[in-house]
Amino acid sequence: MKSVLMSGAILACLAATVMGAVGETWILPIHHLDGGGWTTLPGAGYGGSDAYSANTIDGTRRVYWELSGTGSMGNAVPSATELYTIEWFRPTTGNAGWQPIESQIKGVDGETYPVESMIPWVGMWGTNHQYIGAENGTAGSWVATGSGPHTPESADYNAGANGIYMWLGGHTSASWLYAKWDYGWAIDHAWSALRVTQITPEPTSLLLLLLGAPLLRRRGS
Repeated sequence: MKSVLMSGAILACLAATVMGAVGETWILPIHHLDGGGWTTLPGAGYGGSDAYSANTIDGTRRVYWELSGTGSMGNAVPSATELYTIEWFRPTTGNAGWQPIESQIKGVDGETYPVESMIPWVGMWGTNHQYIGAENGTAGSWVATGSGPHTPESADYNAGANGIYMWLGGHTSASWLYAKWDYGWAIDHAWSALRVTQITPEPTSLLLLLLGAPLLRRRGS
């Protein structure tokens, strides 16, 4: 009985920890800019920070964000690959034409193309590289991304496309997100911070993993 109570107490603590991570939020300032031709929008970004915009075709221009540090509830970024929703802060000035936010799940180490094994989604068009659209919204507010042309609609490996989620984390390097301008048409978009919210793991997954199998073994013995 004591061991069962002890296991229950440990399980409760662990479950609370995992449940606390669900809904954890990170606000990501711009990590770095690549390329040139940027227009600085002083004080137009999140919390009065500067925002940056561009509206010409440029094959090298990119804006990057890094998923790292401690979230709003005090949790560090999980070491496992997890599912997240992404919002972008629309600057108080500047345009917001359609532009995708893309994943670089291993950060500086990039992703493996066409299929990145750390992204547990079958994907489409022969790749599971993720990108989700950002557009419109009220100036000076957080705007949800999606539906995305190449992000999963659920946590299932075979999830359909046009989802509102993105898989990130699970590597020694912090995951990066980025927006780029190397298209055959001009993109007119101003950028500031992103807000990333953890959706998985589900608490029931922990219950099955830590308690379900031992209980089944004890019942069968």
